[in-house]
Amino acid sequence: MWCTGSLVYSCILVGYDGSEASRLAIEKAVGLARRLGAKLVIATVVPPPTVFLGELLIPEVTELSEIEKPARERLGKLVKEIREAAGLENVESALLVGDPAEELVNFAEASGCDLIVVGRRGRGGLERLILGSVSSKIVSISHRVDVLVVESSSAKKN
Repeated sequence: MWCTGSLVYSCILVGYDGSEASRLAIEKAVGLARRLGAKLVIATVVPPPTVFLGELLIPEVTELSEIEKPARERLGKLVKEIREAAGLENVESALLVGDPAEELVNFAEASGCDLIVVGRRGRGGLERLILGSVSSKIVSISHRVDVLVVESSSAKKN
């Protein structure tokens, strides 16, 4: 065996946005957390409210709670489902606001998570170039936390 040390994660952060790719990332993270006895944190990132005015994006002075409430409810339901279906007790949720990649990395570092698990959608090259990729940005900006990118089934077909 060429690897002399063991790599054990104690806190796994998984990004969830409701997509198939993030569902697959949760499945992978749940399996890892179960095998390693790690804490699992499921995080959803909501963008700050903005208004498009001409060519400017201006922060909207609306209640952030209008965006946060349904996201919190979905997270709570998901955590309950994972606790019951997977038998994991050490599952928490986090609702973050801002840029998804930056918020996930910052949260992982501040919370002592040692692995970030995210899904990657099967976007084509041009679409990925124009829209960017949250998973790619996480990989590029996360220097203290390992990152596992789980391919969606549509990406695997391409």
